[in-house]
Amino acid sequence: MATTIQVSETTKQLLQMAKEEEGAQSYDALIREVFMQKSGIPKSLFGKGKGAGWKKVDRMKFRGE
Repeated sequence: MATTIQVSETTKQLLQMAKEEEGAQSYDALIREVFMQKSGIPKSLFGKGKGAGWKKVDRMKFRGE
């Protein structure tokens, strides 16, 4: 669902320049990418849990032993 937001003409021009520079398909994609970079959230969490394997004690707690 699209939403309209109000920005100044200067902000619109800055967004347009950044959109072209980044090769973004839309302002939405550009804004989302900027916020993801700023927050440090990776695009994928695949492989981020390496070394966090289960231990025998963890398994026993999980099974209620």
